Amino acid sequence: MRVPQSHGYGSNRRSPVGANMTPMIDVVFLLIIFFLVSSHLARQENHLPLDLPIAASFDPVDLEKMPLTISVDAAARILVGGNVVTADQLRPILGDLLARSGADAAIRIRCEGAVQYQYVEPVLREAAIAGVTDAAIAVREESTP
Repeated sequence: MRVPQSHGYGSNRRSPVGANMTPMIDVVFLLIIFFLVSSHLARQENHLPLDLPIAASFDPVDLEKMPLTISVDAAARILVGGNVVTADQLRPILGDLLARSGADAAIRIRCEGAVQYQYVEPVLREAAIAGVTDAAIAVREESTP
């Protein structure tokens, strides 16, 4: 009795089985690009030319929290990520921060030393309304002569 040879799926020749790594490599490169761009924007935001207020004592920034930096320049404009926003536009930004970070949500306010408190208060008010309770104002150390 002779066994018939089958052709097709039941044949002895099998195609190699393996995972296609191309989509995973694409995703990794996209993540790398995303983190490079976002870290560049964060560094750029911290280097806005502001003459920070002077303080005799201060707490250093906790780098693990990575707070959202909100700047108030000499013209009393509010800047987030280098973009000018109004106090009303802060609400969804702070809401998104709270949604992403939860109870660890934190903001850091950088303002020109000569800016009056009436221009900083709307930022603090919007943070309180959004539920962000960790707010710090960036200062520079008092220089000793």
